[in-house]
Amino acid sequence: MSDPRSLIVEAEKLAKPKTGFMSFLSGSSNSFRLEEATDLYIQAANQYRLNKDFNQAGNQFVKAADIQKGLSNHNDVANHLIEAYKCYKGVSPTDAIDALSKAIHIFLTQNGQFRRAANFTMDLAELYESNSDTDNAIKSYEQAGDYFTTDHAEALSNKAYLKCADLSALSGKYEKAIELYDIIIKNSLGNNLTKWNLKDYFLKSLLCVLCLDDVIEAQKKSANYLSEEPSWEATREYKLVQDIFESIEQGDVQAFSDKVFEFDQFSKLDKLKTQLLLKVKNSVVEKEDDDLL
Repeated sequence: MSDPRSLIVEAEKLAKPKTGFMSFLSGSSNSFRLEEATDLYIQAANQYRLNKDFNQAGNQFVKAADIQKGLSNHNDVANHLIEAYKCYKGVSPTDAIDALSKAIHIFLTQNGQFRRAANFTMDLAELYESNSDTDNAIKSYEQAGDYFTTDHAEALSNKAYLKCADLSALSGKYEKAIELYDIIIKNSLGNNLTKWNLKDYFLKSLLCVLCLDDVIEAQKKSANYLSEEPSWEATREYKLVQDIFESIEQGDVQAFSDKVFEFDQFSKLDKLKTQLLLKVKNSVVEKEDDDLL
């Protein structure tokens, strides 16, 4: 097994630009020398990867990408950056984000590879999310959805938009969440493969509207959803929404809590719905109760 450090030394010699008379003599062989240097950096990167030194492995892939950038080999640049991202992912999130962002830019602007750009933008969003950068995660999930849409991959775009909508709702960005849920709903209506998820999208969208303290708008949207998808009326989610409307109208916090508890016994509430329902209870139902006093 070669010592990666010796490979790097040799690569640096090959990559070093020639000057003066030596430059004149080398001329056409320069690109060959740079390709050879690239191969040596990749060999070194893989040796570091085998040794589980992922930070150094990523560094060598970046050097290989830099050389290929100078040769205008955009596809190779992107591929080396993707390998760098994979190495950095578990040890240096900042470097991983930088490498992946540059690769995505190449896919979009140089290669027109929208599907690859979309897939890796999903990875980028997950990387942001795992590092608690919620704003950039939301932005990247939405971008991924847009790229999938451009590539006519509707199911994948819905998946990306749903991640964006859910994260937006969890972050209190209710208007953004509603906008995205409605896009997903529009894409799902009339699709037998996705229509069974509509009741969940309806519920989350309506809870977000209620979190904005707009009961009338929530009632209007629920009625619109019913006209678009009549099966909505037969769901537990629809019944819960109607019970919430009634609890708000009566200012009955206990009734609200009872109906939510009853729903949870049959359809377990996830973190997002629990958070939204708590927000509705505290800011809408209890407020209506105060208004009655």
